Amino acid sequence: MAIIRPAVTVAAKLIAPGVGSTALPNLHPTKTSAVTRSDATSLLTRRPDVSAMLAPVATNAPELPLLDVNFCGECLPLDQTDVVDRWKHVFTLFRSHASDLGNLRQRAEAFFPIIDPILEEYEIPDDFRYVPLAESALRPKAVSRAGAAGYWQLMPATARALGLKVSGKTDERFNVQKATVAACRYLRKLYDQLGSWSLVAAAYNAGPGYMKNQLKRDDHRDYYRMSLPRETRYYLYRVLLYKEVLSRPDDYSSYLSPETQTAYHPFNRFILERAS
Repeated sequence: MAIIRPAVTVAAKLIAPGVGSTALPNLHPTKTSAVTRSDATSLLTRRPDVSAMLAPVATNAPELPLLDVNFCGECLPLDQTDVVDRWKHVFTLFRSHASDLGNLRQRAEAFFPIIDPILEEYEIPDDFRYVPLAESALRPKAVSRAGAAGYWQLMPATARALGLKVSGKTDERFNVQKATVAACRYLRKLYDQLGSWSLVAAAYNAGPGYMKNQLKRDDHRDYYRMSLPRETRYYLYRVLLYKEVLSRPDDYSSYLSPETQTAYHPFNRFILERAS
């Protein structure tokens, strides 16, 4: 699971109940950079090879369409310059990997019918179906360097606290249904404490303890204006990116079209990361 880190969104507009309620296990006990993340994370955040620094930057790329986007009904505030910059950043990094979108869609079409009824049972908004894409790219055997595993990238201790068996012989983090039930139970508890789905997504990445401490320091509850670790700052954008390219691909087809893309080599990625 994300350790302090897509794709995307949301101005937090719901007022949370008490932030000091029942403590939850920290899914991300260590604050690490993207090198400990799954392949899905490193696609958007990894550092470049110096050997590729002479790669040309694409000059004929079309502009990213800035459409109305929301996460669980909370709108992406595209009237804020830094929000637009981050949104364009995750799309730019994804653009060079758009050729894999067909395979990702096939995995999602098999995955969503399994998890959607579970999300509904626990009253988790549909948009959380895209969290496993940002976490694991829907690769069933995904394991991060930090030890998070499965579609939902649960840490061993967290998985056990949520009722999953994790041992040498049995690891239920790789069981789609059981892991989804555990993740939904966790998300439900986070919402009871934070009262905003955007903050829940951020806490799923950074850990509830970190988010609670941050809320004590800030005089607002707006995810987009909070001072957060880099990975968490981009996390919601990454989630929303997957939502957008899978739910309405035609709206982004011109931007992701192979005819207009130039491969973004590591140096291009380096420039974008330094600029952000």
